[in-house]
Amino acid sequence: MKTVSRTGLLSILSFTLLLGSCRPSPEVSIVADSSPGEPARHGLNKLMEMLDSRHIGYERVAPGADVRGRTVIIAGRVQGDGPAARLLEKEGDGMRQTAEALLIRRIGLNGRPALLVGGYDDRGLMYALLEVAERIGWNDGDDDVLQHVRDVCSAPDIGERGLAMYTMHRTHWENRFYSESFWTEYFDMMAQNRFNMLEILFGYENGGFMAPCYPYFFHVEGFPEVRMADITPAQQQRNVAAMNRVIDMAHARGIGLRLGIWDHIYRGGVQAGGNPDFEYREGHPLPWQVTGLDSTNLNRYTRAAFARFLKTFPRLDAILFKTNNESGLRESELHEFSVNFFETVKENAPDMMVDIHSKGVTDTLIRSAVRLGIKFRIAPKFWMEQMGMPFSPTHINREDQHNRRHGYADLLRYPQHYRMLWKLWNGGTNRAFLWGSPEYARRFAESAHLYDSDAFAVYEPLATKMESQPHDAEPFQLLNPPYRYYNYEFERYWYFFRTFGLVGYDPDTPDDVWNREFEKRFGKTAGPLLRQALDEASAILPRIVASCYPYSFFPTTSAWPEKQRLGDLPLYASAEGSDLQQFAGFDEEAQVLLGKLETAGTLPSTTSLWLTQRAAGILAKVAEAEKAIGHTGNKEYRATATDLKMLANLALFHARRIPAAVSYRLFVHTRDVAALDEAIRHEQNAADAWKQIVDAAADVYADPILIGKKPLSGHWKDEWTMLNRGLEKLKEQRSAFAPDKPADTSPRYRAAPDTDNSRYFTVVHAAIDTAVPAGRAVTVTAEIDAPAGIKWVRLQYRAVNQYRDFEMLPMTAEGTHTFRATIPAGKIDSQYDLMYLIEMMDRNGKGFIYPDFNRETPYRIVRLKRQAGDVGHADGADKYRKNPRHPLACRQP
Repeated sequence: MKTVSRTGLLSILSFTLLLGSCRPSPEVSIVADSSPGEPARHGLNKLMEMLDSRHIGYERVAPGADVRGRTVIIAGRVQGDGPAARLLEKEGDGMRQTAEALLIRRIGLNGRPALLVGGYDDRGLMYALLEVAERIGWNDGDDDVLQHVRDVCSAPDIGERGLAMYTMHRTHWENRFYSESFWTEYFDMMAQNRFNMLEILFGYENGGFMAPCYPYFFHVEGFPEVRMADITPAQQQRNVAAMNRVIDMAHARGIGLRLGIWDHIYRGGVQAGGNPDFEYREGHPLPWQVTGLDSTNLNRYTRAAFARFLKTFPRLDAILFKTNNESGLRESELHEFSVNFFETVKENAPDMMVDIHSKGVTDTLIRSAVRLGIKFRIAPKFWMEQMGMPFSPTHINREDQHNRRHGYADLLRYPQHYRMLWKLWNGGTNRAFLWGSPEYARRFAESAHLYDSDAFAVYEPLATKMESQPHDAEPFQLLNPPYRYYNYEFERYWYFFRTFGLVGYDPDTPDDVWNREFEKRFGKTAGPLLRQALDEASAILPRIVASCYPYSFFPTTSAWPEKQRLGDLPLYASAEGSDLQQFAGFDEEAQVLLGKLETAGTLPSTTSLWLTQRAAGILAKVAEAEKAIGHTGNKEYRATATDLKMLANLALFHARRIPAAVSYRLFVHTRDVAALDEAIRHEQNAADAWKQIVDAAADVYADPILIGKKPLSGHWKDEWTMLNRGLEKLKEQRSAFAPDKPADTSPRYRAAPDTDNSRYFTVVHAAIDTAVPAGRAVTVTAEIDAPAGIKWVRLQYRAVNQYRDFEMLPMTAEGTHTFRATIPAGKIDSQYDLMYLIEMMDRNGKGFIYPDFNRETPYRIVRLKRQAGDVGHADGADKYRKNPRHPLACRQP
């Protein structure tokens, strides 16, 4: 604690400490700026609410007034009008002068405890006040109100930390849209967790609702024929008022609002969301569909409508724009329509940020956006439309390698004219189950610095709730009544929101933030166990998606790895996963067993063991927590334990199905019936694990869960039925062979001995941290050793361009353990930065890729130094490799 003398302090402050007053002294005096902005006021209100809830007496003191509290909290902005600004100037050394920066510091005040709470701006001050309020809430009765408050000097790692929500179902959306209490709770949650952007996406495979969105809010003069079938002027006025109120409520908590203009005209097809009843029928619109638009008036109407949209919502912060044929536009219409849209932005809101969805965006359109001078970013899908690993895929699937549907594609080129909004389309994966992993969130945020970018967005859980259902249907409730413990379903996912938001702001968020919440909810013994179990369980689905996922299950709206078995075994066994460089497919492991292939990639058998051990660890922790928590009737515990058991058994299902898939691929290659018998046996074991998922679900979850088109909606027991049908098909396939056909001598599936191969190798490598001049060769050197001896070491490299395949160079041994390879200058494309990884194989057939994806981003990126003017040409070379944060230079007193 820094001690400030009373004389020295009073020369800075504009209030008087009253000592020995005859009036009863409150426990806390809060001295704040006289005119804080709305976010800062929100933080102050939450601080006072917490003091009230803990029965701690306080007074709010204006600058210049007398202060009587035994503890003083001095709060304000760097540029505020209160004493905090003067204290921050004198005592706030190290505080970053950047948006959202904050400082919390204990100081002595003539022997009286005091806390300086400062923010560079209102949002930073709000975050600081909310943290202080939360930590005061941890007080266990100690006389020190500030017992758990820590000194902090921090600034955001990621500048924009966003949440995204859909409007896929009219009734579900409007239940939220018109509810001020919902938005109060939702925005309070976002502010507490330091999210600063909400995206609301209009349209998207929902049968024409808000396709386009404009008639939902107003009619456009000169286009009387364009209207939403069942909307009235009164409803439109209500919708306008509600949306402006949502924007204002968000701003009051330091949250921006981005609206997604996703569908531009309704023509059915993919826009119908898989429901044939929603198909476009000219002259016979459904109540929520827009009529009167066609190719003859589309551009003129959109220009007028979007201009009015911008004027109707003048405090809107950003727009998300879709430019591909899933928006209802024909290929021949896309470019002209998009330029027309950009021109409207430029004319009516030149400072508006436009985030352009990457799928379908063309170089010609990008050049048009640059020429027009609009503010824009590109928003790619981080890992398919699912939640994969917390880094951009090393090598995406070939089906989409040469388009911009998946990943950053060829968009990270120089000279740089835009940055990226990295969007994790986790809504296809994290629908129902609980999730939370500070380590995943930290690594994902680190990856969001790629291309000098500073923004990410994640989808809220249950994002596709009621998709493809009749728009007047009453939304289902996920948990059955005996197991509900919340007012709003989003509250169930508090750990998801906490990890992505807080870690996105500060990757070093201390563990006590999570541990205290788990202890509060589940007790001091069960809480830590459940936190560990949920951290471990949250790695299961990303590993499944990355390593053993059929690529046909790419889309959010037709795939759900929490609930789907991912097809019958022949389809499942054909999967390559979704990072072809890091993970070997089932067929590749079959070829390894047959002696036809060597690979350093992680084999499916390794993933099987990893999943098996992960499941066992989770189930053991849940069992221990159950003993500790007893029969208390804790509904949240029951729901949490249910999810953990289901996720553990989902891991066990895939752990057992992997041997079935490899065995099936061995059968395909060899026609050895013994391999087919093995496949059937393992598939039966996998089906047994799925039955345990069904049993764990019991009566906790709704049946059916309406979360997309058929057969996506439903329940785990539906997949159990289909699994058994698939087993019968395998047995029928087996029956075509003689029952006593002798076994071949071909290899069988072999279980892996380790969950990863890192222990077989020692690797010392100094990454190339300084920018390399473009046009020069790059030499990579590593010290590598293995007890079994090194068979080979290979350098794999490519431009940071997912259109490219990796090229391989043997790394030549120099001495005992040094390996070196030089990438020729002619192989380095100066339009892109360079990335590489190192593959190795020991003489026992163990392979490994460095860096290790289990621990860090599994490739290194070399920045190329280009001519001045190419944005991001040399500075921050290490930003997105190991530690992306700028130094905070926070000197502790």
